Amino acid sequence: MVEFGEQLRRAREAKGMTQQSLAEQLYVTRQSVSRWECGDRYPDLLTTTKIAQILEVSLDDLLSGKEMEKVVERNPVVENKVANNIMTALYAVVLLSMIIPILNGLLTRQAFADTNMPGYDSYVIIKASIVILEIFCFTFGLVNAIKGSLSPKRMGAVIGAYFAANCISGAESVIRSFPPQSVVWNLNNGDFLKVSFMITLMMLPGIAGATGTFFYFIRNKNLPVWPVVITLASIIGISLNIFSKMNILTNYSDNFSMNHTLSLVLVTAIYVLIIYQTFTLVFKRKRAKETAGK
Repeated sequence: MVEFGEQLRRAREAKGMTQQSLAEQLYVTRQSVSRWECGDRYPDLLTTTKIAQILEVSLDDLLSGKEMEKVVERNPVVENKVANNIMTALYAVVLLSMIIPILNGLLTRQAFADTNMPGYDSYVIIKASIVILEIFCFTFGLVNAIKGSLSPKRMGAVIGAYFAANCISGAESVIRSFPPQSVVWNLNNGDFLKVSFMITLMMLPGIAGATGTFFYFIRNKNLPVWPVVITLASIIGISLNIFSKMNILTNYSDNFSMNHTLSLVLVTAIYVLIIYQTFTLVFKRKRAKETAGK
């Protein structure tokens, strides 16, 4: 089977067009056309349709059904330049918001928590694990967003790592809220539902989100349930974030600083972005399937 790049080159040459002239009609660079013909990248389906019209060939002559699926799986999930720029800026701001407090703490030698609190060592280890995981995932996302290479699998790695970090954070919150002796006491006094509800509320969204992301983005399992799971996990994450910040504002208004405000906005923006990325991929895969079936 002749690959898309070779079919494109043959159709372009049969039409008597250069890479530059085709690029000008598509409002892209000549290098983009060259990458398509070399098989390094695929154009999106809308651009592929325009190519077929310009070269006066059918879409089937350029792309097979399997190659249409490759268009979606190899190209960035977010191909809109404005949306990609917003995503890149958000990743950069999130990274700075995590790195600056660490640098400030190191330079001023301030403790990040009360060293006299019970279980301080475990607290530091868990918090460090969360920060390292989040810095890694957003750095990976930022680099690939700048390069325009956030394919579904790579984007899934970013989203999945973020959900995993939230799951670890939820576990840490549960441990602080219910130390082992407290859990035993609560269970012995009939508070099983209370303990179970807190554990489920704090940890399940992260587990569900990471699982849904793994199967939908990385394993390409197109069951409708996975986008729903990711969306619900994101909505719960937004709700928990708002509730926690409002609780601080209500009970500790003097401590509600700009840091809390920035955290509220950024976390909400991240979850909204995850929902946007998920449904962008849903529509792209659906369009590719419909186009392949014509």
